[in-house]
Amino acid sequence: MQTSWYRLRAATFIIMVSSPLAAAAPAGELQSPPPLRQIPGLTAPDVFPRGCVDCHVILPERNMDVRISTLMQQWQVKVEPTLLDRVRAFTPAGMRLKGQHPKLEAATADIPGTCLDCHSQASKSAPPFARLLHGLHLVGGESNHFMTQFQGDCTYCHKLDVETAEWSLGSGSEK
Repeated sequence: MQTSWYRLRAATFIIMVSSPLAAAAPAGELQSPPPLRQIPGLTAPDVFPRGCVDCHVILPERNMDVRISTLMQQWQVKVEPTLLDRVRAFTPAGMRLKGQHPKLEAATADIPGTCLDCHSQASKSAPPFARLLHGLHLVGGESNHFMTQFQGDCTYCHKLDVETAEWSLGSGSEK
């Protein structure tokens, strides 16, 4: 009996010490929970319903073209060394990257579906898509554009069907 009482007291202590509500509230009072977080597609409008192709667009205000087709044309010539180093960090051990993407024709009709043909989990020649994209989009803190601009929010890419609770990837053809 004493052991279970001790475990209960220890668990209560850990919860009280680690809880931001308990730490910030005056003795005997609990703070109100924070306002509901705005999650695109769940508690806020989804302004990128097609995922990759809705984010990777021409940005006239920044004089940039970050469409997948434009990036792919560049990568088929040469992947910049800094990007190649980042990609290597998310590449399975033993897989050798050559510094340029293989040639593709008409790969923009179904993004990321077309990418998944080569970047499968079992691929021996291309880094797996999930590992590669999660690494590129979620690692690097303040130096990562996806983290600073989009707060690393998963629902910009991953879409939840609120009727079935099934997840999918936003997809479509380039504009």
